[in-house]
Amino acid sequence: MEQTAVRMKAYAVNFNEIRVYLSKNYYNGISSKFYLKNLETDELVLLSGDALESQNSDFQEYAFHVTFNMGKVYKIVDAYGLTCFLDFSKLSMCKEFDELYFYDGNDLGSTYTKEKTIFKVWAPLSTGVILKVVKDGKDYLYPMERGLKGVYSVEVKGDLECAHYFYLVKHAGNYDISMDPYAYASSSNGRTNIVVDLNKVPLKKYPLQPLEHKTDAIIYETSVRDFSMSSTSGMKNKGKFLAFTEPHTSTDSGNPTGLDYLSCLGITHVQLMPINDFATVDEKNPFELYNWGYDPAAYNVTEGSYVSDSDNGYKRIQEAQQMIEALHSRGLRVVLDVVYNHMHDVNMNALEKTVPHYFFRRNNDGSLSNGSWCGNDLNTTAKMCRKYILDMCKRWQLLYGIDGYRFDLMGIIDIETMKLVDAQGKALDSSFMVYGEGWNMMTALPENKRTTIQNNRQVPHIGFFNDFFRDTLRGTNQMETKGYFSGDTYKTNDAMKAICNLDMFENISQSINYVECHDNATCYDKLLISNYDEDEETKKKRLRLLLAAVILSQGIPFIHSGQEFFRTKGGQHNTYNAGDQVNALDWNRKDCEIDTIQFVQFLIHLRKNNPCFRYDNYDMIRENVKTENIDHRMIKYSLHQEDGEHQDYIVYFNASSDSIDVDVEEGFSVLCHSEKGNILNGKLHIDGICFVVLAR
Repeated sequence: MEQTAVRMKAYAVNFNEIRVYLSKNYYNGISSKFYLKNLETDELVLLSGDALESQNSDFQEYAFHVTFNMGKVYKIVDAYGLTCFLDFSKLSMCKEFDELYFYDGNDLGSTYTKEKTIFKVWAPLSTGVILKVVKDGKDYLYPMERGLKGVYSVEVKGDLECAHYFYLVKHAGNYDISMDPYAYASSSNGRTNIVVDLNKVPLKKYPLQPLEHKTDAIIYETSVRDFSMSSTSGMKNKGKFLAFTEPHTSTDSGNPTGLDYLSCLGITHVQLMPINDFATVDEKNPFELYNWGYDPAAYNVTEGSYVSDSDNGYKRIQEAQQMIEALHSRGLRVVLDVVYNHMHDVNMNALEKTVPHYFFRRNNDGSLSNGSWCGNDLNTTAKMCRKYILDMCKRWQLLYGIDGYRFDLMGIIDIETMKLVDAQGKALDSSFMVYGEGWNMMTALPENKRTTIQNNRQVPHIGFFNDFFRDTLRGTNQMETKGYFSGDTYKTNDAMKAICNLDMFENISQSINYVECHDNATCYDKLLISNYDEDEETKKKRLRLLLAAVILSQGIPFIHSGQEFFRTKGGQHNTYNAGDQVNALDWNRKDCEIDTIQFVQFLIHLRKNNPCFRYDNYDMIRENVKTENIDHRMIKYSLHQEDGEHQDYIVYFNASSDSIDVDVEEGFSVLCHSEKGNILNGKLHIDGICFVVLAR
């Protein structure tokens, strides 16, 4: 529509109020009367109201109080016979909308049987919905009937398995194509949805060791695409879900990669970067463009570029299931990175098309909130938006077998929604984990309702990425800044605090301890800048110290894939679209760092077999753990336990370049010394940039 030619527009702004806007280029924006016309009955009602002082220099605004029926088509008629459709879309912003139209049913989407398929879509603001089905090359149109709470439904007889479909949703006189927000599968690039028989995609369950305490978890983050894309990966299904199902893959030197490598590393959880359908990779040409997937197009189906055939609805489901089943078969739990904070394009996605203005948060002036810096924020306090998030979380858990969620930009999501997500997950699986980014984003939601790290005490069972831990031990995201382990010993006291995480959170299990993740530069690349004057081996010593601190600190350790063999992205920061050459995991690099990987395996073994490194409450930490500042440059980390391989441990972290001699209590022996030192006459020499573990 040519917007400059619009002379009149009308909106229902409340359930008994209409606003009409008349162009000042048309009779100076003046009309002596207006009518409301029901196009079904031709009834014409004279409107009573007033012209308002207009804030818009192009249109004169009028306000009228009148009753109307939702789902009916109306036009506004002025004194000169000019007409326009009445638009209901702004009603979704009324406080009464949720009370009137919240639908608590669990039957939205398509429900398939061989004899018939029932389709239901929640579209209370629309004035009509038509289902279009494509089967065996033929198109079929089915008008849908409006029911309670604005749910449109239709029952289609016959076997529609693998049929393609979408909705034609009518708003203000125009039909617009919309996908089904509750569909289970889609064709490539979200052109259509596909009907599937859920009985053909049962979830295979593997008995997993219960997660007694969240601090028992050791999380390893990777991307489906990055994991296998390199020619060094030894995997055939490059960039696909199925790469995770391949056993016995190896590097050119014969060292294990892929699933076998994850199995032997010792981690407990694999965190997958987004696997829901995202926008900026062409699924028919998946290797032409690259993206991490934080640009969601749909939350309800898997990403087609990760599937062997993006037009096959069953493979969309089955291959993701097979990936997760393969990881479960090795005793590894799977955490899914979810992006319930924004959508890639407000205007193109099914949520906006089915219920305009409802699913996206608005500022007081009606503009879109943009705390995500991606153009929009999901309106998580709206009841049906909250229900949608819960419904999709349950689907990923029940249909795909997900064991936890990592929430991207969790600070944009309200606290009540996050509590419900966590409670729902744990009701289905007591070992379920929920954690996320608690950054305080400037979204149009009161600060006390945001799920931020500052509000962690309101959500004591949800974890947060600990940026104090990251910035203190590694340095901030500015490449030049140093942390304790890169040599800034002025941060020794803060580093001691980070390692024990005392009083930062309501519960110690809320602290996700990390120094590297998909965002920002890798630690290796950062040290190339911050420690430019040190040689390669010295930098690697510092990187090993960082790994040791992540794995042995109190809280939950988080490792970025390849961090354990000094992954590099060529010094680049936010590589979300930088391509495979930058992002693909170079498995041959692992061959060069076998000693470091064995060191990480030792650290993980130490943590797993000794509860003192993973206490699950602050009382136990206060009673059994202490840190000391040695010579204002080295940390002494002492731990006691009643059960485990030893009763007492002392860990020395020396991030300085200075050698330090310490007295050692009787009974302690050297379990690990990165510089091969020994106790002589009750004394231990600790070299600069050195890690030592003593046990008694």
